[in-house]
Formats: sequence, structure tokens, C-alpha cells
Amino acid sequence: MMAGMSTSDPTPRRREQQRSADTKQAILRTALKEFADRGFEAASMRAIAEQSGLTHQLIAYHFQSKELLWQAVASQVYEALAQAREGLIGRERADGALAQLRQEFLAYFQFTIEQPQLHRFMMQRREGAHGEDRQEWLARHFLRPHFERARPLIKAAQRAGELPRGEPVLMYYAMVSLANTLALMGPDIAATSGLEAADPKTSKAYMKLMDALLFSKPVPAR
Repeated sequence: MMAGMSTSDPTPRRREQQRSADTKQAILRTALKEFADRGFEAASMRAIAEQSGLTHQLIAYHFQSKELLWQAVASQVYEALAQAREGLIGRERADGALAQLRQEFLAYFQFTIEQPQLHRFMMQRREGAHGEDRQEWLARHFLRPHFERARPLIKAAQRAGELPRGEPVLMYYAMVSLANTLALMGPDIAATSGLEAADPKTSKAYMKLMDALLFSKPVPAR
């Protein structure tokens, strides 16, 4: 045997690790749809196993409870949002607080259009006896850090007269609600006007409105 060569082949271990990672991703994809479509209370580990083509025991091996599975799905959703944000901001760094807020808004807005299950999934977090626990977990890990990143930008834009003065968290969630509009109200918009929220022309027209409403002109002095 040649000196320096390992007596064990690492390839089978790497293959097993890859299979495990692929299995977890398949579970998370199915769980996102199950939670989004049925809600936390109605979703079940057995249904997720069946839809994934896996055994309930294997699901429980990777995720010991439905609560932990929900947390893993939420973490993956926010990781995907962070990657989308970094991709947009990395292409062009904006100058000024309002321009940076626009980038944050645009990244989130585009993500809501591309990931229509996001809102259905997130809206289920308050369901059931432990809904408040899920809300607090989400706030601690994601909601508060996202707001803390936006807060200094909002305050700077307010000082510059580019946004109305007021409590930054209220301005922040006003922006979040506007970014959510097409994803949440898409069926109503289509039923009312025939415009499809998923149509790139619709999202482009909506962002043009948001630019005029939020990101273009200084707020008149009062």
C-alpha cells in the first residue's frame, strides 16, 4: 500500500451525506407546500412523508417534531430571501438611505412574486395552541433582525425629509404590507380587473407605483 493513502474510502460516506442532504431538501419542499396549503394544525408528518415518497420514520429521524420541521422550513424560506437580497444588492450598491430602502423593498417584493407559497406558509404561524411560540421564535430569529437592518435607513430618510416622520416600525410594516399586496391580493386583482399578479408587466407597473409613492419625491414640509 502506498504511503499516505487512507485505508478507508471516503466516497461512500460522501455519497451517504449527499443522500441525506437530498432527502432533507425533498422533505422541506413538500413540507412548505403542506403547511402553506393546509395550515400548521391540519398538516401532518405522515402526509408530508406520503407526498415525499418517504416513510414517516425517516421524516421523524430528520425532524423530530412538526414544530421543528416548521422551523426548518421557515429558516429555509428566510435563507432564500437573504440570498435573493444579496444577489440584488451585490449587483449594484445604492447610495443614500432611501435608495437602499428601495433595494430592500424590491428584493422582498420580487421574492413574494417568485415564491407565492411564502405568504400562505407564514400566515399559518399563529395557528393552534402554540401559535404564540412560533410567532416569538420567528420574531427572534428573523423579524426583529430584518427590522433592525431597516430601522436606521428609515430614520435617516425621515431626517432627510424623504419619508414621513413617525414610528419607524410602523413605516417599516407599511412598506412590508405594500410589498405583499400582489402576492396576497392577486386573486382579487385578477377577479376585479383581469390583471394577473404573476405577469411581469403587472409587477413592473406596481413597482412603478411604489416608486412614485415611496421612493421618488421628498415629503412636503408641514
